[in-house]
Amino acid sequence: MDTPSASFQTRLPQAPLQAYVSHYWLSRHNGDDHHTVLPDGAVDLVLEIDARGSRAFVYGTTTKPHQQALQPGSHYLGIRFRPGQGRHFLRATAAELTDTHEAAAGLLALDLQDVPERLADDDAVFSRLDALLAQHLRLHAPVSTALDTAIRAIERTHGVLPVTTAAALQGKSLRQFERDFREAVGVAPKLFGRIQRFQQARALLSRRWSPAEIATDLGYTDQSHMSHEFRRFAGCTPAAHARRSVDFLQDH
Repeated sequence: MDTPSASFQTRLPQAPLQAYVSHYWLSRHNGDDHHTVLPDGAVDLVLEIDARGSRAFVYGTTTKPHQQALQPGSHYLGIRFRPGQGRHFLRATAAELTDTHEAAAGLLALDLQDVPERLADDDAVFSRLDALLAQHLRLHAPVSTALDTAIRAIERTHGVLPVTTAAALQGKSLRQFERDFREAVGVAPKLFGRIQRFQQARALLSRRWSPAEIATDLGYTDQSHMSHEFRRFAGCTPAAHARRSVDFLQDH
């Protein structure tokens, strides 16, 4: 019997949810025994689905590269919340989940109901996620805060915005801003900014920008500074990371 081929896709949520959810992702017939997770400032809800049933976990944001064990042959369905927005769907703060993961039971503020049973149809499973999340927000109206404005500003500037300027957007003292930020996002604002800049550097590498161009464009002191950040967040140099990305695309 032929083994089903592995596939991976992402899907945007319906427009009203995009302020809270970055995207959904679905890995079918996973063929790997692990996945390298790199810091991105986000919290994910992940369902693992196989012949035995389904299990749901909440993964906090990470501060360093992490090898996450996977079950070959299983399906994985994920919801990636935007930084600071998991609070509308979870009963735990982002700070409580940093560099760890927990079973979703007791943490997730909504019932995933029949989502696993709809996995056979891509459109059906993503539409069901849309419906459940939208229903939850209708029952528990989200409240936007000045902290959300500060988080988005750091994202838009790819971490270049000074923390003091971001704190001013919230209208609170620097110490209070840092405390609120860590609780909502899972890391301190300065570290979040470094992670956002690292992620943008990765994106530019994928577009074949040179490390020198990226370092200049993103305000790194020099290439050595950028390489140090890559070792911190990816465990390798920018050049090595670019080679790994190419190898991954060629393998898939």
